[in-house]
Amino acid sequence: MAIIPLEEINNVRMHANIVEVIGSYIPLMHRGKNYFCVCPFHEDHSPSMSVSSEKQIYKCFSCGAAGNVITFIQNYENVSFIEAVQILAKRYGITLSNTISPSVNDKNARYYEMMDYAEKFFQNNLKTDLGKQARDYLKERGLDKQAISEFGIGLTLSDRKMLYRLLKGKKFTEKEMDDVALVNTHSDPYDYFVNRIMFPLHNPNGNIVGFSGRIFYESEAAKYVNTRETVIFKKGQILFNYHRAKPFIRNEKRVILVEGYMDAIRLYINGVKNVLAIMGTSLTKEQIALLRKLNVKIILCLDNDEAGQKAIYDIGQSLKKDNFEIEVIKLSGAKDPDEYVIKNGIEAFKKNLKETIKYLDFSLNYLKQNKNLHETVDLAKYINDVLADIASEKDEILIDITLKKLATDYNLEYDMLKDKLKQLETNENVKTEVSVDKQTNVKERPKNNKYIIACKKMLFYMMNEAKYVRIYQNNLVFLDNLNYREIAKAIIYYYETNKDINLADFLTFASTNERFYPIVLDIINECNEEEIDEDVFMDYLNSIQKGNKQKTIKELKESLKDELDKSKKIEIAMKIAELKKGSV
Repeated sequence: MAIIPLEEINNVRMHANIVEVIGSYIPLMHRGKNYFCVCPFHEDHSPSMSVSSEKQIYKCFSCGAAGNVITFIQNYENVSFIEAVQILAKRYGITLSNTISPSVNDKNARYYEMMDYAEKFFQNNLKTDLGKQARDYLKERGLDKQAISEFGIGLTLSDRKMLYRLLKGKKFTEKEMDDVALVNTHSDPYDYFVNRIMFPLHNPNGNIVGFSGRIFYESEAAKYVNTRETVIFKKGQILFNYHRAKPFIRNEKRVILVEGYMDAIRLYINGVKNVLAIMGTSLTKEQIALLRKLNVKIILCLDNDEAGQKAIYDIGQSLKKDNFEIEVIKLSGAKDPDEYVIKNGIEAFKKNLKETIKYLDFSLNYLKQNKNLHETVDLAKYINDVLADIASEKDEILIDITLKKLATDYNLEYDMLKDKLKQLETNENVKTEVSVDKQTNVKERPKNNKYIIACKKMLFYMMNEAKYVRIYQNNLVFLDNLNYREIAKAIIYYYETNKDINLADFLTFASTNERFYPIVLDIINECNEEEIDEDVFMDYLNSIQKGNKQKTIKELKESLKDELDKSKKIEIAMKIAELKKGSV
């Protein structure tokens, strides 16, 4: 893969203002000299990420995430470093000297290549005479050639070794085929999918990681068969259509969540492109993290059956904890969005899209189900459920309206409801604090001694300004820690190559070294808020020199104990005395 020259990368970094870039993804609040936002890299419920306009770096005080504008794009968009540079270059109209195709993780590259071959093979099967029945079925379902092509829909035939022979001919091993669940090779090899219409499943980067096969004829077999969990396919880590819909979601500032991929396809081909399918009735932490990166309003549009309505309630509860704005679409007369659009047309769906209800209103109605509110026990349970439901609500006006409505509708004392809610809110806060404490304890770092602290502070100063690199060189400072020594060498190399240094650009350079890059981030995380001061730098430098002397004295004393030669003992004792005087 071609390499972008460092000076071009730094040029992109200098043009891409970190406040502007992060602010386009996540709302920023100006506080003092920095900006703050909710950290997208962990389950953050209050602004814990600091963004420095002066230093052009970001840092999360909770999870420790840190970096510059390029590493932010890399981690937020889940792309490679080179792809992050390309994204920013395109955004700011900067031409790069090398044309670099998007890279994939080397260890998975063979798997992705194999999945691409499988997709093309399935697509070709659909176009043959043997694919006519499947094509007719797709046509009846309202999927034309353009939709089939756009979503990469294909077909597996009855020969259970067709794909196996193809992949064998492409020099893929049987183990590789089995690793991604395309071929079962445990005994006599055979293809996993037979006589099914094939829908490719992509990861957030757009790589095919699995397939969903659907029966298209009368059969007692399962209607759908999905790829099992593999080295590249984890169902709970993907959302169907994510890579395709992401730009439309950002443009619309809202995402429609549906259950099945046919629901998503139906809406997408009819012009409602900001749609994702969860392929089930629950959301995992990984899927919520993907949604958090989009930073948009969530519209839940799941199936109309009992399971679908329960899923809306449960998913809404999960999303509320992450402070998402949530609304709900209620479609009547159809079991799911796919059927609704076929029956009523896309304009009817768009009309419903304009008449969404707040998730709180949906949950208030949902909690009434299977309860007789004329009976005391059911009514008490309903009131308690509602209070528990709004205990985590942030909108005080919405809370007040809800309490007044409960008081009026069910002839209850408003103050009694408010007191009960306060108790629940207190319990909720205690749970949150305990959870945060646990999380903090898990990540608690070992305490640093004075020598380590001085090393980190000194290296941080050197990353920020050239004069501290020169002072370090002039004083011939020795760093006892190998990692810190390597970082110091890298700082000097960068400075001598570029005749200058700043933190954001050095971070770009350091990110190419996987071994010490995390240590550089750790240094920044601990020192980022410190003001740069030459006198303080000299204190750190002197502290390191003193620490080195103390270590040398300790080692000499140990050797003095074991030395038998009297003249050598005198020589060692003199060295110790000289070191203590500070003459060496």
